[in-house]
Amino acid sequence: MPDIVLCSKHQKGAHIAPELEPLGYSLVENSEFNTDSLGTFSGEIERKLTPKEAALVKAIKACELSGNRYGLGSEGSFGGGPMPGFMNWNEEILCFYDNEQGVAVYALANGPCKINNLKAQAPRDLAAQLKNFPQQAWLWHTPEKIHKRLFAEQLLTMADSNELSFPITLQPDLRAMHCPERQIMIAKAAQDLATRLQSHCPECQALDFVVKEAQKGRLCSWCHLPTEQIKATIKVCERCQHEEIAERFDEPADPGTCQFCNP
Repeated sequence: MPDIVLCSKHQKGAHIAPELEPLGYSLVENSEFNTDSLGTFSGEIERKLTPKEAALVKAIKACELSGNRYGLGSEGSFGGGPMPGFMNWNEEILCFYDNEQGVAVYALANGPCKINNLKAQAPRDLAAQLKNFPQQAWLWHTPEKIHKRLFAEQLLTMADSNELSFPITLQPDLRAMHCPERQIMIAKAAQDLATRLQSHCPECQALDFVVKEAQKGRLCSWCHLPTEQIKATIKVCERCQHEEIAERFDEPADPGTCQFCNP
């Protein structure tokens, strides 16, 4: 069973390994590289790389530090999404790197995230809100320092002993081992990675032969002119550029989606 070395300090392996083991891979975590040097959610170290770039750096580091052929990097981000400002959005990227071939495969999962800053006016208010996030850890910024890894029980004890200053604002500790919602999204990214690792190009056998493009132009059922609706999805090989239609959508488009019938 070949090893994949995961470069992480934040215990992500438990959420990735179950998806890779059925494919014959054994996941090994390596914490030698200080991944926080690439940026922290708490803001102490600025993030200068894109999530995709950071995931690749970690995957390559995993190979360099272990001498292993396969490395894995993981990077999460928050913000953006379809309703920025109204809905928090979490995106998780995994980068699988083959050090012998110099090939990277990226997997992705994203979706809405309920976790956000918590604002409380008094201890009772704090207790009521913390009940909604029993396994989530929190950050408390004070002029002296950033208090990290604060769970509900500890926060309520601090409130009872007047160690907290109200009104108070807590930020979620978004490190993977302290954020259950991230853990779920990381597992979904691992599912996507598993799909990509067992999807081979029929021409050159390269990994990651999955849907990467969509053709628009499904015909309107009324006027029969092309709409913006998808008519086919396309699998694309990054190595040899071979393409195949993955799925066709032959049913006519609803006139309500037609820019001519419903401008």
